Amino acid sequence: MPSVILRKGSKGENIKNLQHAFNAVYFKCGAADCIFGAKTQDALRRFQMVYLPYEVDGVYGPDTRKSCRLF
Repeated sequence: MPSVILRKGSKGENIKNLQHAFNAVYFKCGAADCIFGAKTQDALRRFQMVYLPYEVDGVYGPDTRKSCRLF
């Protein structure tokens, strides 16, 4: 999993890896296009609602990264 903070508007291979991971565990975000857009943010928020219900902010940071170790 990426070790940097990612948020809407971010681009690059780290986003693509995150998108592949979310799609693989049924938090569907569409095609892995290397762009952190609305669909990726929605998938991240849904993930956070399940695994970090008190930290739903749509930003992939240290706490979300720790929870992503589940997959």
